[in-house]
Amino acid sequence: MSHNTTSNNKFFKAPRYLFRKYNILNLIQTIPVKTFADVGCGAGELACSLAQRGYKGVGIDFSDDALAVANGIRKERGLTTKQLSFNKGSLSVLPKKSDLIICCEVIEHLEDDNKFLQDVKKYGDYFIFSVPARMQWFDQFDEKVGHFRRYEKGELIKQLEKHGYVIKRFSSYGYPFINVTRLMRKALAGKVKKQKNAEEMTKQSGINPIKTKYLQLLNIEPFLLPLYWMSRPFNRYNLSEGYVVLCQKKQ
Repeated sequence: MSHNTTSNNKFFKAPRYLFRKYNILNLIQTIPVKTFADVGCGAGELACSLAQRGYKGVGIDFSDDALAVANGIRKERGLTTKQLSFNKGSLSVLPKKSDLIICCEVIEHLEDDNKFLQDVKKYGDYFIFSVPARMQWFDQFDEKVGHFRRYEKGELIKQLEKHGYVIKRFSSYGYPFINVTRLMRKALAGKVKKQKNAEEMTKQSGINPIKTKYLQLLNIEPFLLPLYWMSRPFNRYNLSEGYVVLCQKKQ
């Protein structure tokens, strides 16, 4: 089945997204997971990739546009709603418990990230959080997509542990490649459509905030996998502009 269709073309799998996705797929293989919930799933491509690998899940988002793209990708990949469903809403629409909760690029959009970290904990056993790193790199792009902050490694670890999470793996992923693409993203920040408030900024961030139609015609995924393997030895060092953290709820 071809994936080069209208819905997928609305979502460009950017380098930063793909490095994050590969790292998450690797992390999941290290823990006992059958079910997952993707909170703030955006275009849903990660959730679809997990469902294709046999995991059963649900994705939630509050953007109608993102959910339309997500359901389009799900259908194009031949996934049933029993394998993967997408729902509009917040934590209240999640299943009571999933093996794994995924929150990719979510908590930096929340003014009160501490409340969210406390509330989401009851819905899973394992958790994957990804966030942008280094407040010194906070720029116009962050502002336009509704970020309140970037995170420092030590502070994020302390914050997660304070809320009862045990850090299993902390990865500073994608170095040096996503650091280069950060500069490209910064240069293209002017192409991010200005929104009237933080909520609308966050909604647009889940698909492709940089509105360049030519990007949406590209599929760079086949070329990124070798670069991912090249980047993995750097995950242990605090060099990248993005973090992926695997946690387990403290027993």
